[in-house]
Amino acid sequence: MRCNYKILVLIAGCLALSACKKEKTQTARSPELTVNAIRLKAQDIPLSFEYPARAQGAKEVEVRARVGGILLKRNYTEGTRVNAGDVLFEIDPAQYKVALSKAKAQLAQSKAQLLSAQQDWNRISTLFKQRIVSEKSKDDAKSALDSAQAAVQMAQAQVDEAQLNLDYTLVTAPVSGITSLETQSEGSLISASGNESLLTHITQIDPIYVIFSASEGEIYSLTSMSEKGLIKTPYTGGDIKAKVKFTSGDIYAQPGDINFINPTIDESTGTIKLRAVFPNPQGRIKPGQFVRLVMEGLIRLNAIVVPQEAVMQGANGSFVYKVNDNGIVEVADITTGLSTSDGGWIVDEGLAPGDVVITSGIMKVRVGMPVKTNIVDEQPAAEAGEDL
Repeated sequence: MRCNYKILVLIAGCLALSACKKEKTQTARSPELTVNAIRLKAQDIPLSFEYPARAQGAKEVEVRARVGGILLKRNYTEGTRVNAGDVLFEIDPAQYKVALSKAKAQLAQSKAQLLSAQQDWNRISTLFKQRIVSEKSKDDAKSALDSAQAAVQMAQAQVDEAQLNLDYTLVTAPVSGITSLETQSEGSLISASGNESLLTHITQIDPIYVIFSASEGEIYSLTSMSEKGLIKTPYTGGDIKAKVKFTSGDIYAQPGDINFINPTIDESTGTIKLRAVFPNPQGRIKPGQFVRLVMEGLIRLNAIVVPQEAVMQGANGSFVYKVNDNGIVEVADITTGLSTSDGGWIVDEGLAPGDVVITSGIMKVRVGMPVKTNIVDEQPAAEAGEDL
């Protein structure tokens, strides 16, 4: 009886051991860790870049007096808009009217002398043909006629100069824009040279410029991607569009164009200066105003985007964990480029469409570990950009 009991105990122990081994084998083959992941796909992403910027008038002109005299009148309100050709100041014209009258009188006298010289020449040239007068008399008459003609030309030039100086007593706006404070008040004696000739400034605000700087590396990266055919623009002519964002967060209604890129690099900052031009008929953007410049109009073609939380940093740089076709975790070293507006990274090297990248539970996974993946929704179209 005792022998049968021992046999039963031994059989039961063997069965228990076999069940335990089977359970461990099933546990090893059936991973318990489930991670969220995305299946990568290539997509075209609009690029957007944001920079600190400052507005500047398209033209900033000094209005100066071109003749001296007493400043009689100012015909505009300081700080208001004026149009090109508007009379801004009036300088006492009295002395210039007198000078013009004298010049006209001299012109009349010279014309009378020319008429007399012409008559003498006509008469003497006829007599010379009849051999009545000498050749010297003929030469003297011709010389007198030439001198009279030159005197008329000189007198006419003096009239033109006097008329010009008289016209300059009305100081007009060379461009349309906003005026500054006057620098000379009515009754002041104005000079045509030096600091005393400056009367005011005019700043043209329509259109208006917005000046900003981009890093050398960023411009080089964009140029390199363009050369590789990874960037295109949807606008006709390949223009790069720009928007202005105010400090309040509001976006200026009218878009502008990038119309200038400085060919040289600022050695002290390593940046390149760019300029955008905007229509500004209502004067909404003020010269000297600090704004944010949003640059748009480029599309990154066939971009691979991964969420920021999926990117890790190691001794060799950035990397992500991906899952191969057998459900095993692998590491992929990557090179990231631009960031996207939703916090992702564009991967320039290291990943391909169809790769499965882990986005959660990253701290629990190890290379070579089998995992179960929960593929989240397809990647949304992201907008890439930089906020500098």
